[in-house]
Amino acid sequence: MKRTTTILSLCLFLAFFTQVNAQINPKTDSTNRRKVTLSMTIATQGAGLDLKYAPTPEFAIRGGASILPISGGGVYKVRSEPTDVDFDVNFANAHLMFDWHPFLQETSLSRKVVVTAGAGYFWEAKGDVVVSYRGTYKYGDILIPSSDLGQLYGNVEWNKVAPYLGFGFENVFPSKRFNVGFAVGTYYLGAPDATLTGTNYLIQNTSNQQQLQKNMSYYRFMPVIQVNLNFGL
Repeated sequence: MKRTTTILSLCLFLAFFTQVNAQINPKTDSTNRRKVTLSMTIATQGAGLDLKYAPTPEFAIRGGASILPISGGGVYKVRSEPTDVDFDVNFANAHLMFDWHPFLQETSLSRKVVVTAGAGYFWEAKGDVVVSYRGTYKYGDILIPSSDLGQLYGNVEWNKVAPYLGFGFENVFPSKRFNVGFAVGTYYLGAPDATLTGTNYLIQNTSNQQQLQKNMSYYRFMPVIQVNLNFGL
């Protein structure tokens, strides 16, 4: 009886081990993997769609597009007087990415790590702002009403082509048609071109434009935090 129980326990252990090994062994579950995936992406770079083709479990090529329109405004205090600030920012890109799973043979969570490199073409990567002074501007002993003072128009534009580098976590061998992935990375947009123009009394803004260009020169990266909703085709 004792011998029978030992053999039965050993058989159950082997069956369990075989089942687990089948779930985590790339050679076993790669036969059922989906090579083509459609992804809905929600990220700091906007919302978009990606189509991925993975000829092998380790490597995949992915192409897609995303858009991010932001507009708004508010009233701020400048020299204790209300100032209207309206802005309009638009980012839209088409991208081509290459995914690599460097730890696919591991049996831990690290096997889901994916390293991504590629580039995006931004047909829109710019921001516009309009500043209007509401109050009465005091210039020495001269009082200038806002209707005569004029407006400031700022414009910032980044490079159209930007390389990308990042990493994430994604299941290469999902057991279901739908799965979720996560990625972080950054586009390198380079230093933007910034201009500042004015009307009426604000038409002379050469020094302010130089300061704006200097301030915006630090904004060269576009961080990406992204959630992928993947559908196997």
